[in-house]
Amino acid sequence: MNYTVVEAQPNRHFKYVVDIDRMLEFHAARQWLSATYGFTQSIEKDLPDTNPHWAFLLAVTSYQIYLQGDEELTWFKIKWGEAQWIKDT
Repeated sequence: MNYTVVEAQPNRHFKYVVDIDRMLEFHAARQWLSATYGFTQSIEKDLPDTNPHWAFLLAVTSYQIYLQGDEELTWFKIKWGEAQWIKDT
């Protein structure tokens, strides 16, 4: 899977944003996260969190997954391999 990780700025719920390049890979990651942490919803609107571990944002050409912290990012990397890391962009 080809993805990059950035620190979420500013975000009170999630520390990391995972940008995934391809829709099919994004869908596979969402399925795995649902099986691992349970279902969630898109964070396009400022709604109460339904899942404290992860959320997603699906736009026309943007496939993003929001992860709560270091533990969730570590498990994501174990499952999908290392990513290109972009800090504070």
